[in-house]
Amino acid sequence: MIYEIRTYRVDPGAVPEFEELFGQGYRHRAEYSPLSGFWHTLDEALSEVIHVWPYQDLPDRAEKRAAAAQHPQWPPATGPLVNRMQSEVLLPFDFVEDPAPGTVGAVFEITYDYFKVADLGSAATAWSRAIEERSKRHSLVLAGRLEFGQTNGIVQVWAYDDLDQRAHALDEAAARGLCPPADGPAPLEQVSKLMTPSAFSPLH
Repeated sequence: MIYEIRTYRVDPGAVPEFEELFGQGYRHRAEYSPLSGFWHTLDEALSEVIHVWPYQDLPDRAEKRAAAAQHPQWPPATGPLVNRMQSEVLLPFDFVEDPAPGTVGAVFEITYDYFKVADLGSAATAWSRAIEERSKRHSLVLAGRLEFGQTNGIVQVWAYDDLDQRAHALDEAAARGLCPPADGPAPLEQVSKLMTPSAFSPLH
């Protein structure tokens, strides 16, 4: 499996309108392939929507996107609201299971850790091991290496009941040498975004 992470930055205050339009169109897009999840950032100043699509591989992605584009109700008329968009392809770590629809948390977090190119191999080994260990105690949604986009990165998506649980989970993981992994290279940069799911997101 591969996962496409699409991030759209929209006009400030336009997230509700964007989600309404997207949700109307998604009813038709889901006929071709379903989302894994759809969220918006809790930081209103950021005004981002993030959606994740699973595919078998790149040819499967191309085929399904082309088929969906023939539907008169897809894509939705959200273009005037979008100021910037980014598409990335993630290759999940071997232990990561496909996200199943259901309720896993009220607060989600997506993190990007970027490494020196020379460190990426050792980072993937150490970080995947640490993420797998951490996932035994916390709700992992998705994790893997970026294949397209800024490719020297590792992405994680976690689910929490609330912000207090997130703080406790991060403190615990740090104390156990899992976040960041004690045996892995330190990232050059980390980006973290807190998110909440839309009404039509398969994951809540």
